[in-house]
Amino acid sequence: MIKDLTAMRMMLIREIVRFTRKPNRTILPSIISAFLYIFAFGYALGSVIPPMGGVRYIEFMLPGIVLMQVIIHAYINPAYSIYSSREDKYIEDPLTTSMRYSSMVIAYVLGGMARGLFMGIIISATTMLLFGIPMYDVPLFMLFMIFTSATFACFGVMLGQWASNIEDVGNVMSYLLSPLLFLGGVFFSIDMVPGEIIRTLSYLDPLTYVVDGFRYSMIGVLRTDPYYCLLAIIICFLITLFLSLRLFKSGYHLKT
Repeated sequence: MIKDLTAMRMMLIREIVRFTRKPNRTILPSIISAFLYIFAFGYALGSVIPPMGGVRYIEFMLPGIVLMQVIIHAYINPAYSIYSSREDKYIEDPLTTSMRYSSMVIAYVLGGMARGLFMGIIISATTMLLFGIPMYDVPLFMLFMIFTSATFACFGVMLGQWASNIEDVGNVMSYLLSPLLFLGGVFFSIDMVPGEIIRTLSYLDPLTYVVDGFRYSMIGVLRTDPYYCLLAIIICFLITLFLSLRLFKSGYHLKT
């Protein structure tokens, strides 16, 4: 048991070092992009956009920008790490040891969470200080960050194992995560969308409710009961964790 925990700790350290060792390739581009979005759409254009949900537009869009970065980075870290370790064959080393598969999955998930939480805290703290935006509910904010990053880190574990080539990892962001995030109301209230079809798609998008709950925790704008939203993301986490453990244990694309 102690050997297993030690091995898991070493894997987790390696996952954290992966994104901190070369920040100009991993986190800095996204931090700069996020602040450009906030400056262009929130600060500059936002000054002529009417308030949404009773708050300034920059306050309304900020939770969506933060959540987008949390999701993308929690997903990317384990997905690229597992895919690279498969391609370079060094994943065979831990697989041939007595380390449990569940410990390996947890190490990858914690690594993804660390990267997602780091991005979320840096962007939200800096922006809220700069624009004088108070945090509405800190405990709820942290719970949303933790379970959202954990859910998409589990998703990244599965995609890193499933991907047949490096493009598959990026395609999931382009063709799945980005549309779901935009339909989920990252930049606007979905109640103001004129098209009935698009509005219906937004209501069916599970990320709509994650964005709603997260927005309430940050700025207090209530659209959907935040505790139902939190319960939904916890259930999603448990499902994705179970599936990622089962897929990893199956050895799919891991054992040659």
